[in-house]
Amino acid sequence: MTDSLAMNPGLDGEPTLDERLVAELPALRAYLRRLAGSSSARGEVEDVAQEVVARALKYRAAFDATRALAPWLRGTALRALIDHRRRRSREPSALASNGAELAELPSRAQDRAEQREEIERALVRLSSVEREIVVRFHARSESLREIATALALPEGTVKSHLHRARRKLGAKGTP
Repeated sequence: MTDSLAMNPGLDGEPTLDERLVAELPALRAYLRRLAGSSSARGEVEDVAQEVVARALKYRAAFDATRALAPWLRGTALRALIDHRRRRSREPSALASNGAELAELPSRAQDRAEQREEIERALVRLSSVEREIVVRFHARSESLREIATALALPEGTVKSHLHRARRKLGAKGTP
């Protein structure tokens, strides 16, 4: 059975979510390239972009069609990239008996160290509150409510700080 949202145009001839996703793909890929950094492989960006589209389609019911799609996709892209890198760092292929893969272990460790340094440089651009919220939300997987309680801030304020921090992290050049 096909999804009626994908098949029927939106209200008043508005584009469907599928059409909006296709239109946002170039900007999404550019955003992922900026997030992933110049050291990332093109394949990683494509893999994460596909994951973002899959998540968007899976959770389309959670999307408010009256709102802009790009911010929703960027938030999903950031989480998908973090998930992708966590999965990749835990892959058992690094421990395979193939000598070539074992020889790559030092370079992979260096890549992780470089990624860590890149993340630290990016986090420096944030205010202390924004940095704390980003780390709690993305690295520690704390909920917005947990963060708000821990920092004694309203939940809406935490959301605002997180949004501004993501914008700063995704922007090129100076904050």
